[in-house]
Order: sequence, then C-alpha cells, then structure tokens
Amino acid sequence: MATAAQGPLSLLWGWLWSERFWLPENVSWADLEGPADGYGYPRGRHILSVFPLAAGIFFVRLLFERVQAILLPQPPK
Repeated sequence: MATAAQGPLSLLWGWLWSERFWLPENVSWADLEGPADGYGYPRGRHILSVFPLAAGIFFVRLLFERVQAILLPQPPK
C-alpha cells in the first residue's frame, strides 16, 4: 500500500520543489547552496535572533510608557 501512494506523493513533492516553479531562469537550487566568499544567505536559525530583539524593543516601550506616564502629566513648576 505504501508503494502505491509513493508514486503520487513523490510526483507532488517533485512539482512543489520544482526549480521552474520557484526560481527564475538560469538559477538552480545548487546555486543557492553556497554563495561566493564574503556573501551569505539567510538560514532558518537566523529567525531565532528576532525573539530577543522583539523582547528588547517591547521592554524599552514599557519603560518609556511608564516614565512618560509619570513625568508628562505633571504640570511644570
């Protein structure tokens, strides 16, 4: 049974990752594997750097809102 479903599944997989579908002409998946020296492509693990950055921005916002809420409503002396 597994071999009967393997044919259509591999056909779908081949179509989904087809170079003709995703990439412009004269570009292949092999071209994206390793760029020239000094250049790099984003990797999946680079998305992990977003979470500490977002947390930092969020805490700066909270700090700013709390200080602003304390200092600005007071009338000048």
